[in-house]
Amino acid sequence: MVAIAILALTWGSSFILMKRALKDDLNQPVLAPEQVAALRMGIASAILLPVSLNVFRKIKIHEWKYLAIVGLMGSGMPALLFTTAQLHLDSSLAGILNALTPLFTLLIGIGFFQKAFHRRQLIGVGVGLAGAVSLIALQGMGSSQQPMYALLIILATLCYGVSVNTIYAKIAHIHPLHIAALSLLMAGIPYSLYLSQTNIADIVTSNPYGWKAIGYVVVLAVLGTCVANMLYFWLTQQTSPLFASSVTYIMPMVAVGWGLGDGEGFGILHLACAMLVLAGVWLVNKK
Repeated sequence: MVAIAILALTWGSSFILMKRALKDDLNQPVLAPEQVAALRMGIASAILLPVSLNVFRKIKIHEWKYLAIVGLMGSGMPALLFTTAQLHLDSSLAGILNALTPLFTLLIGIGFFQKAFHRRQLIGVGVGLAGAVSLIALQGMGSSQQPMYALLIILATLCYGVSVNTIYAKIAHIHPLHIAALSLLMAGIPYSLYLSQTNIADIVTSNPYGWKAIGYVVVLAVLGTCVANMLYFWLTQQTSPLFASSVTYIMPMVAVGWGLGDGEGFGILHLACAMLVLAGVWLVNKK
């Protein structure tokens, strides 16, 4: 439970960190979504580079494709999807919708990894998705009133479902630290190449908020990516994909708390929809 609590705190705080890296205190844009994602992946992969170099030759050829899937689906794509969505949505909404991860973990496990399931779990999927659709349909929970961007977050949770099932079914024997390092390396290299072609250096030197935004991304990369990924992969291996993804029970509360502190709106209807999402997650995880 300690691991779950740490994960919930780090990942639940990721949404407000992304928001702060994207916009300054006056809600003006600073870094572009793709720059935040690229910088996050580049820093995270660089931090774990010594580990990657140390274990590079120990990985079997057939295992690299699974590490590529984990790197792309578990880190690379969600990093861009979340930052793009958060230009138009509050961090509270992002955190709540991220709770759909166990639902897609179950569906991916059933569809592609021959996982057994109970009818109750499928009911849970329906309840959770109904809550998510209702939440997206509500107006006023995002400063720019573009709730369709919430679909990007749902796509990100689907990516997480693919990643966690791949770890459990294909590379559970690899140490979590090694999975984190090598998968992040595979996501970090193309992102770093892209970042070198952008104007991020000009933004940092010319924008008064530039260095502050970079600082938020550094914290995001270290805690929300490196530390959280290692802990999540370890939890997946020690328990199960569904149990590990149950961190999403607590994560929305952390995200909503940060959002309220940042002046985001959160009414009774939003709470009702959030509870519906979590009820669906509970049904999926119930034994």
